[in-house]
Amino acid sequence: MPFSEAGLILVVDDNEPARYTKARVLRDAGYEVIEAATGHDALRAVAEHAPRLAILDVNLPGMDGWEVCRRLKADPATASVVVLQVSATHVSKEDTVRSLEGGADASLTEPLEPTVLIATVRALLRARLAEDALRDALAREQTTRVAAEAANRTKDEFLATLSHELRSPLNVIITWVTLLRSGRVDDAAKIRAFEAIERNTRLQAKLIEDLLDVSRIISGKMRLDVGVVDLGEVVAAALDGVRHAADAKDIQLETIPDVTTGTVSGDAARLQQVIWNLLSNAIKFTPRGGRVAVRVERVDSYAQIRVTDSGRGIDPAFLPHIFERFRQADPSTTRSERGLGLGLAIVRHLVELHGGTVHAKSRGAGQGSTFTVRLPVRAVTAPVARTISAPLVRPPLPAVTLPDLNGLRVLVLDDELDAREAIAAVLEGCAGQVTAVATVREAFAALERGATEVVVSDIAMPSEDGYGFIQDLRRLPVDRGGKLPVIALTAHAGFQEYQRILAAGFDAYLAKPIEPQELVAAVARLASRR
Repeated sequence: MPFSEAGLILVVDDNEPARYTKARVLRDAGYEVIEAATGHDALRAVAEHAPRLAILDVNLPGMDGWEVCRRLKADPATASVVVLQVSATHVSKEDTVRSLEGGADASLTEPLEPTVLIATVRALLRARLAEDALRDALAREQTTRVAAEAANRTKDEFLATLSHELRSPLNVIITWVTLLRSGRVDDAAKIRAFEAIERNTRLQAKLIEDLLDVSRIISGKMRLDVGVVDLGEVVAAALDGVRHAADAKDIQLETIPDVTTGTVSGDAARLQQVIWNLLSNAIKFTPRGGRVAVRVERVDSYAQIRVTDSGRGIDPAFLPHIFERFRQADPSTTRSERGLGLGLAIVRHLVELHGGTVHAKSRGAGQGSTFTVRLPVRAVTAPVARTISAPLVRPPLPAVTLPDLNGLRVLVLDDELDAREAIAAVLEGCAGQVTAVATVREAFAALERGATEVVVSDIAMPSEDGYGFIQDLRRLPVDRGGKLPVIALTAHAGFQEYQRILAAGFDAYLAKPIEPQELVAAVARLASRR
């Protein structure tokens, strides 16, 4: 007998020899059997033991088999029990019909042939198994459909939010650029225009970086540049990144450091990103004149970072979903705060990559919230020697006077006209002599024509990319430029890309969007090494 057909069977008959015979036949066939002599005993046995099938004699004292069957089928808790009713030879066809119409799944007449009894039981159990499988399949299909519909709604809401969040800063940028080109803007308005363009450009860069981080998380390609991290320095850097936003809303920033916290093993830039995201959220959802506090302390074997605000708080119903991707407490177009709902999902993933945990707590609307990050403190004997790429969270750079390049000859290689002209304009504005080309072939032709001192090359280009260019360049002899300092420009920021760039032979790299100050400083620094 297949295991799937096995199951507990209840035999109900007030005639002890007949009950014994049926039970013996079933046990010999491999079934587990319990017995009952009355209708009331049968109901109790079903309630206590939950048999899969009941062989129920019609003629029982006190409560007949028809009534027992009716009660079993009327109760949702026992309706799934398969009922095989057994009648004596003198029972009429009308009684058999009565059994079936009363809910019985099948009916047999005494005396029972053992082979017929076993074949009937097996057929009934197989039929019930098929019904259960179909019912489960339908339930799974419904669950899957509901989940798919919810996922589609979430996706549609996210795409609508993404469209809004990307278009809104673009609208500001295009509007101000149009006004500036019209020449009808006074000096005060120009200052506002430049500030608005810079602010909205940085906002778009942050949105794109969040999307890239989520892509890395989903594909399992998020990696850490692990070293010794001083949490005090990381928190200070994150605070610098949000201080302007806090000042704009007159929000008081408080720091409560603990010098005994010590160091942790982790990625300094990614941990700064975690704290920056938590602080940015706290400031975003705290009304003007509020308070945001950061506390760093040692708790047992963990370093704990707690960000507390006096903001709007978190709805208890949304709290379990606070770290899910693409989830926002208010996804509507009328919400008061902007964002894609990705920051906290990224926070959780980065913290878990560090072997830590993050929790959110709020007593409800208007009562603020607290986010707690706990990172394991590991014993570290000596700092890890490494080169750290630019931090992932960068505050706006202050206005500075760019260094003078004093006629430095720079070759710029970028296939995009706007990018090429922008880089050239920055370098020429600092008295650099720039040759700008769009292809690798043009770059080598320019190197043959004149004395280049520094090369700035994009990575992603059609036909032959920056990696192909640097490989061909490094094969040249020194007198033809084989040892020229070369800066790589890439939109694929990250430690893996950084490692690949340096391994390919570049001397430095800058991640897009590129700050003019960083570009000029990098060119001047490499030129001074020659």
